[in-house]
Amino acid sequence: MDLRLGAYFFVILNPFSQALFLWELMRSMSWREFMAVYGRASLLSFGVYALFALTGDYVFVEVFQVRTDAFRIFGGLIVFIISLRYFTQGGGSAQFFRGEATELATSISIPFMVGPATIWVSILIGRSMQTLDVLLIAAVLVVNFAIVCLAQRILAKVGENRESLLGAYFTILTRTNALFIGAIGIEMILAGLEGVGLPAIPRPGTN
Repeated sequence: MDLRLGAYFFVILNPFSQALFLWELMRSMSWREFMAVYGRASLLSFGVYALFALTGDYVFVEVFQVRTDAFRIFGGLIVFIISLRYFTQGGGSAQFFRGEATELATSISIPFMVGPATIWVSILIGRSMQTLDVLLIAAVLVVNFAIVCLAQRILAKVGENRESLLGAYFTILTRTNALFIGAIGIEMILAGLEGVGLPAIPRPGTN
């Protein structure tokens, strides 16, 4: 079991960014309601991660006939578009989350939990083909679940007299976070383009 990949998976999953992006949904639901919906989303996400961890590159290359570079490009584009929407319009996650609990769980799982980067790390984790590696993914998801639900609990305890100020801070943090997430999306696109043969773009400080 490679604990470094587990830590990397946790960083990419980023429960703190999820709490920012799910701010509006957290405010509109009770703690028990949110915990139930987010629990379903976590189970759905685990199913996807486990599938790719156990099958590895086979799903891409043999089943879908898709190169990983194409997956990077399209995935980076999705990440960029979502980040751009959050940067220009702020929170407003209620526009994303509408419908029954099952639909809400799906909307949270994709794209906020399951994305190109987390799928790719799941493949890396599962390349040793050990059951413990799948359990590592489950452990990371449990920690992620606890942090996000704790954040919702804290928000529920905030009085109405502080809600406006807290909301303003969350809006600023969400838009700032969207800048970095969008930059990651662009990096994924550039890496995919370089992978298909386009000249690499020089990085600052390199010759």
